[in-house]
Amino acid sequence: MTFSASPMFPSRRLGAAGLASLALALSAGCSGGSGGAGDSSTAGQVGPPPPAAVYAAEIRRTSFGVPHIKASDEAGIGYGIGYAYAEDNICLLAGHIATVNGERAKYFGANGPEGQTGAPNVQSDFFYRLFNDDAAVAAALKAQPAEILALLKGYVAGYNRYLEQTGAANLPDECKGAAWVRKLSETDMIKLTRGYAMVGGAGQFVGAIIGAKPAGAVAQGMRAGGPVGPPLAPEAARNPMNPEYWKRLHARSGSNAVALGKDGSDNGQGLLLGNPHFPWSGPLRFYQMHLTMPGKLDVMGASLAGLPLVNIGFNQNVAWSHTVNTSAHFTVFQLQLDPADPTKYLVDGKSRSMLRKRLSIEVLGADGVLRSESRDLYSSDFGNLVVIPGMLEWKNGVAYALRDANQDNHRMLEQWYAINRAGSALELKSAVLRFSGLPWVNTLAADKDGNALFLDVTVVPNVPSAQQAACVPDAYKGLAARGIFVLNGATAACDWLVDPTAAQPGIFAAANLPALTRSDFVQNSNESAWFTNPDQPLLGFPAIVSVEGIPLGGRARIGISQLQARLAGSDGLAGRRMSMAQMQEMVLNNRVYHAEHTVDDLLRLCAGGKTALADDGSTVDLTQACAKLAAWDRHANLDANMGLVYFAGLWDRISGNDGVWTVPFDPADPVRTPRGLKVGDTAVAAAVRSALASSVRAADSQGWAAGAKWGEIQVAKRGSKNVPIHGAADQYGVYNAIGSEPDGKGLMNVTEGSSYLQVVGFDKNGPQAQAMLSYSQSSHARSPHFADQTERFSQKAWITQAYTEAQITADPAYTSKKISE
Repeated sequence: MTFSASPMFPSRRLGAAGLASLALALSAGCSGGSGGAGDSSTAGQVGPPPPAAVYAAEIRRTSFGVPHIKASDEAGIGYGIGYAYAEDNICLLAGHIATVNGERAKYFGANGPEGQTGAPNVQSDFFYRLFNDDAAVAAALKAQPAEILALLKGYVAGYNRYLEQTGAANLPDECKGAAWVRKLSETDMIKLTRGYAMVGGAGQFVGAIIGAKPAGAVAQGMRAGGPVGPPLAPEAARNPMNPEYWKRLHARSGSNAVALGKDGSDNGQGLLLGNPHFPWSGPLRFYQMHLTMPGKLDVMGASLAGLPLVNIGFNQNVAWSHTVNTSAHFTVFQLQLDPADPTKYLVDGKSRSMLRKRLSIEVLGADGVLRSESRDLYSSDFGNLVVIPGMLEWKNGVAYALRDANQDNHRMLEQWYAINRAGSALELKSAVLRFSGLPWVNTLAADKDGNALFLDVTVVPNVPSAQQAACVPDAYKGLAARGIFVLNGATAACDWLVDPTAAQPGIFAAANLPALTRSDFVQNSNESAWFTNPDQPLLGFPAIVSVEGIPLGGRARIGISQLQARLAGSDGLAGRRMSMAQMQEMVLNNRVYHAEHTVDDLLRLCAGGKTALADDGSTVDLTQACAKLAAWDRHANLDANMGLVYFAGLWDRISGNDGVWTVPFDPADPVRTPRGLKVGDTAVAAAVRSALASSVRAADSQGWAAGAKWGEIQVAKRGSKNVPIHGAADQYGVYNAIGSEPDGKGLMNVTEGSSYLQVVGFDKNGPQAQAMLSYSQSSHARSPHFADQTERFSQKAWITQAYTEAQITADPAYTSKKISE
């Protein structure tokens, strides 16, 4: 598939002036420079005029600290973003740069705060040293077109400019004077981008990769405090070869998105809801920004730390969002070992040697002394060797290798730049099909002409259904049915197929992946593509891409049911439409879907006896719990009573048992099944009563009074203030998914969930957007924008986005700063 150069798909070849400008930018190096901002007048100057600025941007800020970056070229846009982001989050980004360079143990110690992968720092450092080695980073940097290089150079210059101006001693408290805060380079930006790409694959196997060695081999290296022993068999929640691991990961980093077309919105133009659920701390926090290059780019939305483009947002013509998809982005290969040497393996009967690579890192000891630690890591033609005790082991004639398709995906930034500039849903689709650079997210979009678009087009190993049937060993077919693929590495025929029309060798061509355009709606809540719209299921794709006929999660079920109710009405008649306000109500009404289908049955059990045995053997009086459940409105709003807490604890204990349902799952009716508790069954009734008793005991152990409200329990800690937060965990079927953990002091502190929320429509005046960033713009506790939007999220008070020049300059908090060098 080819495209000619156009405003949507600019040519990668620059004219002489463009090349000269880029050469000037590249010659500036990664230093921040010391040039002043603002006036470039030469009045009164003696001698030749100073050289033109390589980087120049205007940073205008509006309410809640949202920066509007205006520049004449990509270098200036990157410069403005880098400077503004550093103002708000320099400590966060500097810490993440240490992570992707494999330097966390050097600065924070082996047992210090963990980075993005969640792995111990020593493991994390070896992982990033392995995947971000010089050759891989150089190849990724070389693959970037001139416009992306200019964005990266500009970002680096802007960040460095802020750091140089401010000085390490004057940085926010979180990193003031810290040795790990330093100037950036373009290679840092590439390492950061590569780290994001592997979140959906190798990034979940850090311990398995770093701990891989042949059975009986001497442990390599030393941890602080002693030798590295054999890895322990992981529990399901920490085992990336367990489907439940991915289910929980999607619940923590998942999303909802809905795109309405002309037959779904109230004014016949597109209407989009974006509701990503991401961590509330760390580099996966979103950052709001507005980027303008007159005549070329005018895009607003949010982006992950360190990325110089908008990931989720809108422009004059189209709005889009992403949801984490269910496609597999890696496979594991079972290798047949050469009997003569466990570091060799057989492919079609011929022996191949593994590559052993020795890596070294520095580890800060408790005594403040840096010590070197080395480790040998192994790879094969099928990827890096992995060991997961009890499941993937390097012994008895076999070993296992992991290959992540996104290791060779150098197109992410180019992909988002094309999306940022799309002129319609069709142009956005063409951009995604052309670059195929999205690593692990679906795309949903709505445009001003009333088109609603869904794309499950990501980087997926090319393993068609026939190859899956032939190459998945029998012992692993059950895993394959749930989206985790182990292939036979003893024959080259089971390697990923190469399609010459694909964006890179070994992945599916984008044209062969799920896509759907509708005039009513498309939606996704981290389910496979098949039920994007119930009237037009997406069927027949290989399981590695999209699995069909499986139960939907609670968020998908309540999302689809609300859309169907709104668009069809209670009388079942079609032709009704949704407004922006109704879309906002849908995402934040906090209905607890699974409670709506089970609590009535639960209350019938309450009439059967006042006490029940908890799982610790104690007898619990259920009278008060049953009264709270009866009074609860089955929502997770701030005023929800303890019925929500009791239900959540009960649900955690029974939801994994398919035998509790009155109506089991029916693939012909996935939105309404399974449902109902089979309380007429004696065993089920006893199990449910015991689960409720255990839930009451657990709540009591936290010190929660029977009269407590949810807003008094679940909070976002902002300095000395606790901001009450509505919503509840994904597993209860709450569209506004919010995850929280006990703080040990009787509160549930929010850790992840709804992050950047946007509802965007279109009218004759262009895009009309309302949004919120749940955790606020800045991660610096002393910033005025550390908690301001968190308060708005708590109040469900949407914020109208200033997009046009008139709206920006009229904002009551408007400020402007010009920077250049």
